[in-house]
Amino acid sequence: MEELLALSLSIVYTTVADRTQASIIAKQFVNNDMVLCTNIITNVISFFKWNSNLKSEKECIVIMKCFSKNSKQIIEMVEEIHPYEIPLIFSISINETNAKYLSWIS
Repeated sequence: MEELLALSLSIVYTTVADRTQASIIAKQFVNNDMVLCTNIITNVISFFKWNSNLKSEKECIVIMKCFSKNSKQIIEMVEEIHPYEIPLIFSISINETNAKYLSWIS
């Protein structure tokens, strides 16, 4: 059990314009074993300023669960293929998770 608790996990988060773009990212990173699992949340409304104008766009959130050792490389790879001019891509470390999930990923 102690070796399971030593596994360091992260979530890599980004948003894209639509489900097709989100699926491309999700499938690529799961297929190449860079992430353990990806969630896509559709129909998100984002508000932001672009060129000093308030904008509102529908987007999809892409959440990728991975080993922390891969998060920096995942961020760099997502940035290369991301369709946005200036995408937000960040990583959050997971402090705790359930033992059954840790057992599954190990």
